[in-house]
Amino acid sequence: MARRTAVAWAALGPLLWGCALALQGGMLYPRETPSRERKELDGLWCFRADFSHNRRRGFEEQWYRRPLRESGPTLDMPVPSSFNDISQDWRLWDFVGWVWYEREVILPERWTQDLSTRVVLRIGSAHAYAIVLSQGLLCPEHIL
Repeated sequence: MARRTAVAWAALGPLLWGCALALQGGMLYPRETPSRERKELDGLWCFRADFSHNRRRGFEEQWYRRPLRESGPTLDMPVPSSFNDISQDWRLWDFVGWVWYEREVILPERWTQDLSTRVVLRIGSAHAYAIVLSQGLLCPEHIL
């Protein structure tokens, strides 16, 4: 019996150790290195839920073509967070449909000087389905 336990630990030990390292953020999570620069986008974002009957008014009126505040009432929403739990608006508590987040970001000058610089947007807490737009343009390769 002791031999089987030792063999099991010998086989599972490296796997469990690898999982433990992954859970600490060691695997597949972007880290700052000499060749990689990160920019956190946490903080307050402009937020609006599409309360229209068909939940498509945002697309029909192209809310993404101008500042979100111009499309109607917005909230300052902390990111990351769950919008269902933050607001006192009862309509958001069980809301299912499209919600819109907007944030203006100033990129580091290094990123804009060299046009061959690869910039990757990592969305760590998007739930279910997200569409990413940049400067009012749909980024089809970033549909999650």
